[in-house]
Amino acid sequence: MPGQPLESVIAPGAALLIDSSVVLAYLAGGEPGSERAGELFDSMVATGRNPAWISAVTVQEILVRPFQRGAAAIATAEGFLGHFSGLRVIDVGYEVAREAARIRAATTLRTPDALILASASISRADIFVTDDERLRVAAGRIAPHLTVAVLREIG
Repeated sequence: MPGQPLESVIAPGAALLIDSSVVLAYLAGGEPGSERAGELFDSMVATGRNPAWISAVTVQEILVRPFQRGAAAIATAEGFLGHFSGLRVIDVGYEVAREAARIRAATTLRTPDALILASASISRADIFVTDDERLRVAAGRIAPHLTVAVLREIG
């Protein structure tokens, strides 16, 4: 995948589960993966080119700083969540929690990461988009059916 354009790694119509690291890079801007995250959200998710999901854990993770900063920051983060009509949230129900337990038993991932990876596996996403190398390694071990795209390695 290194050196390939994002469009060649993520085919039109491929269903995506997007990790918190990618959402946070998009919202923060100026981070190593921010440009690619912008391309992903603005050219692929916002246009409907690719259906996408995030875990409810990601919602929690992206709202922490805004709640520390105040109402304007909360409105911005929640505006992001409501802006992309093709972006759906996967709840952490029994099936996701069970899969996360299996992942935790087989890896050294922390619970939030295991829940997000479990969401990717359960959602039947075609591609798990992350900027976290540890999650790619773990996914390769416990969810070999899942293609993993690490943003900083693309393009």
